Order: sequence, then structure tokens, then C-alpha cells
Amino acid sequence: MNAGQTTDARGLALCGIDAKGAEQFEAMITDSYYYRVGVQDRLEVLLQAYPGFALGHVFRGYSLMTDGVTSSHTQAATHLQMAQKAAATPRERLHQEALLAWLAHDPQARGLAFEQILAEWPLDLLAFRQHTGTLFWMGNKRHQAQIASSAASQWGADIPGYALFLSAYAFAMVEVGQYPEAERAGKKALEYHAEDLWALHALTHVFEMQGRRREGVALLDQAAKFLNDYNLFRGHLWWHLAMFRYTERAYDDVLQLIDREIYPKISGFYLDIQNAASLLVRLELQGVAVGTERWERLAQASLQTATQNTIWFTTLHHVLALLRTGRHAAVEETLAYARAQGENGSEQARLAAKISQAVVAYSQGQSRHALDSLLALRQDFGLLGASHVQQDLYQQIMISAALQLSDWPRIRQLLKERRTVRIWNPASLEEFNVLARRIDTFRTTEQVNAELRQEAVA
Repeated sequence: MNAGQTTDARGLALCGIDAKGAEQFEAMITDSYYYRVGVQDRLEVLLQAYPGFALGHVFRGYSLMTDGVTSSHTQAATHLQMAQKAAATPRERLHQEALLAWLAHDPQARGLAFEQILAEWPLDLLAFRQHTGTLFWMGNKRHQAQIASSAASQWGADIPGYALFLSAYAFAMVEVGQYPEAERAGKKALEYHAEDLWALHALTHVFEMQGRRREGVALLDQAAKFLNDYNLFRGHLWWHLAMFRYTERAYDDVLQLIDREIYPKISGFYLDIQNAASLLVRLELQGVAVGTERWERLAQASLQTATQNTIWFTTLHHVLALLRTGRHAAVEETLAYARAQGENGSEQARLAAKISQAVVAYSQGQSRHALDSLLALRQDFGLLGASHVQQDLYQQIMISAALQLSDWPRIRQLLKERRTVRIWNPASLEEFNVLARRIDTFRTTEQVNAELRQEAVA
């Protein structure tokens, strides 16, 4: 099909597609960020009809890169090549630069390309969602919030895609502690689409960080009615519900959620692996016997994907699954892969290898070495991305190592340190001060475990 140039729903020029195709592409962008199923299959059909649609090829490339494994890169590179051969606007060429940088493992160049797009075309929803999403996994929460805040003045209710801007803006606000603003934006996004998983996710984090557990459970219990109509991201919301149940010591419910919703079968999707492994570790640290079968399911996936991983926060989760099933050679291969990527210039890979090596020492009973190693790294944990709640896994393991050493001064220090991420206003600071004085009196493992459960989502 021959196609020249048209515009998208926000008036941005598109090459290689006509008005009918542009309308279909807009629907795919919408459905993709609402986590609906089947989007990539529809995109492939669209690209067959419009093979010269450069931005469509880039979007397909972005989607492949977000799989988080190197096995998707060849196909992403093919789509980039097709985009480069096609006619394109300056904005679309910048998208190609972003994808090229992503394939070249150059996050700085990728970010600069996205930011140039947003500086000149602030209503580019694709650039906005891709940039804020990649910044999250690069550990750049402050930058993510800056990008979202800078774009906000350009958006309004009369602009198509506004709800999809709001949900990403809400999550960016959560990650820098702007909870009232995050809640406002998240709830506004849900007025447009009550099943917006990213808006629900942002609100869940608000409730977690503010200790509003009942509201979080109510929100996710309601969402449970439709979660399984959506793509694999649904598993992360099931994970959040399991975290709330974990706080309630409803361990049987947590295990049922793992088996039924979070990791019912082998999946190499990085979020599925993170979700399941982190829950199993938390349960074990509370003394719950989780069995070997659940770890085995995870290990089977890790054997296939651990040495293809590009989301470096996942590395530790792979290592945990492989350790728990006695696959020590695979652990070493995973660590060697991360070290090699670190030597090639990835600071994230280098850090992931160091953290994982410390956890290997912990699993071998070398508690002092593990604790000292993690203490030296703990100010950099955030560089691997993920939310405060996800990153708490590091703290849980450090405190467990300190418990094994009966290092009570360090235990109390780390428990208080964990709580500081919850300080966001004068009232929460006063709550912290009260809690810190209570933690100073801790002398038993039971007290520590109770605090770890509460802090997971309090």
C-alpha cells in the first residue's frame, strides 16, 4: 500500500502511512500502554500493509527491546534497518536514533534522543512513555520525575492520550515521594479508563508508601475481577496484592497467589521472575517453607534467560532461583555474563554482579563477608532501578545476614535506615522518629521479623 504523510491524533507528522493507518496505529499505542493483549500481532499486520511506516518499525523495535533479553535484539535491529530505509520526519529520525542507541547499549544517547524529541514535540506520547519507562529501570527516579513534570504543562484534558500521560506522570511522582500529587493524577487517569493498570499501579504504590494497606487491598481486590484480561504486566499487580497479604502474615494466601496468578508456570518474562523470586525469599526469611517445586519453576526459566538478561535488577533474582535449586555452575555463568557486560561498560551489570556475588556468599554461610560487601554497595542499590518496595529485598537480605551474626547495633541501624524512604512530610518524619526510638529497643528476631513484614508495604 502506498502512503505519504499524515498526522497522529495529537497533530504530529507521520511518514509512510495514511489517515486510516494512523488511526489504527494510535489505537495500538493506546492499547499497548493499557497493557491489552495482541497489540504486537496487530502491529505486524499494520507493517505488512504499510512497510514504509518508519515509526511503526521503531515502535516494534522498542517493544522487542523491552522484553529484557538479548535474543530479541536481532529482530529489533531488523525493524530499525527497515525504518532507516524509509522516509521519515526529523522527529521520526530521532526515534530511530533512540532505538539505535538502545541496541548499542548506550542509555545516555538513548535518553538524549528522547529528550530532544520531547523538547521539540512535547506531545509525543511514545517518546514520553518510553523515556520515563527506561529511566525507571536505569534507577533515575529524579530524572523520570523531571521529565514528567516538564511535560505536564503541555498536556490537558482536550488532548488525545491525556489519560496515558497522567498514569505515567502519577508513577513518576510516586517515585520521588510526591504522594498527594501522584494520587490525584492516578485517580484522574482512572476516570478515563477504570482498568488502567499503570494508574492502578501508581495508586498501589501510594497506598504502600503511606501505610494505607486496607485501601490498597480494596483497590486490588476490585482489580482482580479484570486483571487476567490483560497482558503479562498483570502479574505485577498480583504481586502487590501478595505483598499486602504478606504484611498480614497470610502466608498461605501468598503461596496461592504465586501458584495461581504470579508464577503458575515457567515464564522467562523478567517481571514474572522478579515477582516470584522476591516473594519466595521474603517468605523464607520469615521462616515459611516454600518447597522446592516453586524454585524449580523459576530456575528452569533462569537457565534459559539469565545470560541474556538486560534488566539488571533481575540478575539477583536469577541467582537466587539457581542457588535454591543447587545449580552452582549456572550461577557462575550468570555472574560471568554480568561481569563481562560490566567490563564492556555497563555500570549496572557490574553492580548487579557484585550484589549477586555477595548474596552467593550469604547463601554459603559467609554472613560477615556478605554483610560487609552489601553494606559497601548499599548506597548504589538504586542504580539498578525498580521501586523502593522492590529494592527492599536487598535490605531484607542484609538484615538477615546481620541477624545470623547477632550484630544488633547494625540490625537496628539498618531497620531505621529502611524506614527513611517513607519520610515525605512533617507528620511522616515524626512517625519515623517515634518508630526509630522503638527500634532502638529491639532485642529479638521476632521483633525484627515483624518490622520487616510491616515495612514491606507499610
